Amino acid sequence: MDPIDPDEEVEKESVPVVPQKGLPPFDNFKCSFRKYKPNRYYDVKDLSLDFLSKAEYIRGELPFVINPPSHDGSTPKKLCTDTSQWEEILPNHRPFSDGQNPSFVSLKRYPYGTQKDQPRINKDTIEPLVQIYGESLMENLYLGLLLFGDSQCRWNMSVEELETNKFSPLQKAPSKRSLVMVLNNKLDPIGTAVLELEHDAIWGEKKKFGVIKKKDGSGYDTSIVELDDARLFFHDGRLNVLYRNGPSFGYEKQVQNPIHFEKVSDTEFKATIRASETFSICCGRNIAFISEMPKHNADDGIVSERKLHALTWVDPVTTKEVQYPKIIKRKDGKDNERRRLAMRKKSSIHGTNGYLVPLHSTNELLGIAHFHRPEHRQQSDYARHGHHYTHALFTLEPTELSSEGGIEIDSFKLKRLSNEFVFSSPSSDNENAADVIQFASGLDLIGSDLNGQLMVSYGINDCEAAVVFLEMEKINELLLPVEDGHEVQNMMQKLDQISENTK
Repeated sequence: MDPIDPDEEVEKESVPVVPQKGLPPFDNFKCSFRKYKPNRYYDVKDLSLDFLSKAEYIRGELPFVINPPSHDGSTPKKLCTDTSQWEEILPNHRPFSDGQNPSFVSLKRYPYGTQKDQPRINKDTIEPLVQIYGESLMENLYLGLLLFGDSQCRWNMSVEELETNKFSPLQKAPSKRSLVMVLNNKLDPIGTAVLELEHDAIWGEKKKFGVIKKKDGSGYDTSIVELDDARLFFHDGRLNVLYRNGPSFGYEKQVQNPIHFEKVSDTEFKATIRASETFSICCGRNIAFISEMPKHNADDGIVSERKLHALTWVDPVTTKEVQYPKIIKRKDGKDNERRRLAMRKKSSIHGTNGYLVPLHSTNELLGIAHFHRPEHRQQSDYARHGHHYTHALFTLEPTELSSEGGIEIDSFKLKRLSNEFVFSSPSSDNENAADVIQFASGLDLIGSDLNGQLMVSYGINDCEAAVVFLEMEKINELLLPVEDGHEVQNMMQKLDQISENTK
């Protein structure tokens, strides 16, 4: 494979940190939320569609808008960047895509409001960024991924509709890439770098790419590769990316790599993953990782070591321990994890974010998951695949095992579960409307789990990305207890079951 030449980074105005050279000024039109066709929105109270009215919902309750605009709900902010480095955009038109599947986290070393714990991210992991932006300002910055590829911005739109809404006339993605973005405290980009693969080892299990050395012998070449559903997670002080690449690893496996940063100049950085550090896990859908364990009640009751666990399925809760990143593939070619209670009826809930956040006050881990209705992913007038999404927040409680070395984690169980919700569509005049595709791929806690804020980054219609901050006081009210031993499926009911049960 011939490496793709790295693109020159472009830069945007920003305060309060030093901007990266070349970013264009803020464009009010391109950085505003897009307006879509009427069928790309849906009113959560409208049950005129059979696949909504006859579906099962958590506790038999209709979804609600978690951030209603008329009730002082949190207003989403669009994540905006310049795409002209890989796309020719018509004057006064929007690009082919504004980015999909955002996954953003705080760069605070102690994001949960206390310095008694180990820092979530080691300074040497992000030292190149510290050198560029300054150590004091790093505490107010965010970092994340934004994917550019086969978007659904133009889905089911006529040529006339595309022109009326000033959408790009392109029918195929001009490029497929993952963009690492640094945001200031106003969520404006102050630095970007395309995430590239360093070919220091064979990469892939099906379609393989070999080692590619630089011609001058100074190291290994890098290239841009497609990272589908890429999301961030932390482990042992390092920042990592999880993703899928079907052609190279198959469609059942999820792949992971630590991310490395390199300072290029006083205003620019490079972000890479190394083929030699690649490890994969099978089998699940939107697998999330558990690394930071919540504190226990005892002062010295901390997990004896930092182990990495994977939440392969939300329903029923199924986890496995993962070796990081020493073992890439088992020698016998087998995988010992299968969906627990596989013969039991299950719901259609799927994990969404890549990293479960510790809640120290309650000894739980917080995640977010989604449904789409109908459950199948067939092409329709609404979308290429799934549509009419809802989300639910859930917590897992670690099960403890005592050992001579301290307390270890044996397994996890579902502890609390919210009812289903949607995010208020930022481009609809209907306060009960959601976008038919909303995919919350990023979750982080800023401050205490009692009165801090939950940062949610989510995609809209596979076309653009947004961030919303939700108050943890409200989140804790929404998370309702689950009966011991119950899974999500035990909570699923049809809407008419509730009325029948109360007669």
